[in-house]
Amino acid sequence: MKTSILVSLLFGFGGIYAQDTIRIQTIDSIAPHSKIFSLSPISKKVNKVNGLALGVGHVENRHIKSQTINGINIEANPAPAAGALYAFMCLMYIDKAIENHKKEDALKSTEEDYKIKNMNYTPYLKLNGLNVSSGCFFTTTSMNGLNISAGNKFNNFNGLSVTVLGTIADNQNGISIGLYSANNNLAGSAIGVYNKSYQLNGLHVGIFNKAKINKGLQIGVFNKSNSKGFQLGLWNVNNKRTMPFLNW
Repeated sequence: MKTSILVSLLFGFGGIYAQDTIRIQTIDSIAPHSKIFSLSPISKKVNKVNGLALGVGHVENRHIKSQTINGINIEANPAPAAGALYAFMCLMYIDKAIENHKKEDALKSTEEDYKIKNMNYTPYLKLNGLNVSSGCFFTTTSMNGLNISAGNKFNNFNGLSVTVLGTIADNQNGISIGLYSANNNLAGSAIGVYNKSYQLNGLHVGIFNKAKINKGLQIGVFNKSNSKGFQLGLWNVNNKRTMPFLNW
């Protein structure tokens, strides 16, 4: 009797597992396709949106190599509240940040210490067009076009970014406007309160501008460069000299 019950249970659970396996394989075997309209986060079944994406934002999707939006992305992201508080606190102590910049540089021993970290080079999301959002993407994103948001982080950005808090990018070509701008390679313009670039091949315009390698122009109240470079401001510092008004 016990043997019969045990055999029945084994067959029962085996049948349930087999059904789940078939169901999972069926879902995963659906080929990704494009849509004209999609809610965000975009379904793992969709690899391209040619039109409008509307929702609460985007997250990394391990089920698909990359997703592309050609058109408009509009999202009400819940993240900016914490970011706004953090930015406000930073601005309250910006004078101390300027005073301590030499101490920060002394702690950096390698070239990599100056670069922005956590920049994933796999483009999980590509956006070509217009982005209007209240916060930052929760996945690696490359964008070509116009970004209007509270603040955002990009792998590669080409175009115009207008933000309240700022724009962070690994490679930036174009213009960013906001309180804060940070990038590893800037071939364009950054306009804000605090602009920071590992390699500057364009223009900084702000109150405090900082670059590791300056091959462009810094215009601000205080300009700092760890290499030579043209600087216009009340106080200018590079690895060759320190001068008011003009430095090179």
